[in-house]
Amino acid sequence: MDTRSKNRSGVGLSLVAIALAVISLVYCASFAVDFFVNGWERLGAAVDYFGRIVRGGTIQ
Repeated sequence: MDTRSKNRSGVGLSLVAIALAVISLVYCASFAVDFFVNGWERLGAAVDYFGRIVRGGTIQ
């Protein structure tokens, strides 16, 4: 029994979609790394801020 699809455009469109996904990942990689680094710094500042609040320290 043959179960292959007779629609050949589906394979082509899938390859185009995969290529666009790879291109967008490569294009956005620097933005994602920058966002992660800045987010990590902000997370550290927020943890320090709330730690000072919990300990009863002064907030500047």
